[in-house]
Amino acid sequence: MFNKTLPMTFVATQKDMADIWPHPKPASHYVPEEYKKLERFVDKDLHKATLKTCIPFLEAMTAGYIIPFDQDYVVDSLEKDFSVMPANREPGEIDYHSNIQIPKEWEQLTGNNAGKFINKWIIKTPPGYSCLFTHPMNRFKERRYQIIAGIVDTDTYVSVINFPFMMLEKNTQFMIKKGDPMVQVIPFKRQSWKKWSG
Repeated sequence: MFNKTLPMTFVATQKDMADIWPHPKPASHYVPEEYKKLERFVDKDLHKATLKTCIPFLEAMTAGYIIPFDQDYVVDSLEKDFSVMPANREPGEIDYHSNIQIPKEWEQLTGNNAGKFINKWIIKTPPGYSCLFTHPMNRFKERRYQIIAGIVDTDTYVSVINFPFMMLEKNTQFMIKKGDPMVQVIPFKRQSWKKWSG
């Protein structure tokens, strides 16, 4: 179980696996090494600022939490389809969506299917709070697949939320490692907004 200042909770779907699966952590724990190594200025020249000086970029990258992959996955990607094999080889660890569910104009990107990573954590937020689930933001090294973003009212929906994705890299084989960032979870308070001009 994981808690922070906002009483947001992650509960493992299988109690006997809670010490084996990598736990969700604040997104600040998953800052990429290449970003950490980046200097704020090129050759210490204050006129040559790098991305390290952009606070909005960092705020997006470290917002909320990261749910990591629970095990290794081997991906075999073809031009129009793909398969994903989990390390434990158990059925039900991955799922798929047929392209009949999407606009025809998207098929060139999605191929015959979209995938669905099975989440191992139930997420609970306080009353009035929802969560945005999205591909980990501003981590440009990972562009083999793309999590499809969604918002769930996690204060009232107390069940497993799985994460659909599109395979972007074609005609290749690669491995997703246990502990790699899977999805970024950003809690927010639901409220009505009224547009106005100043």
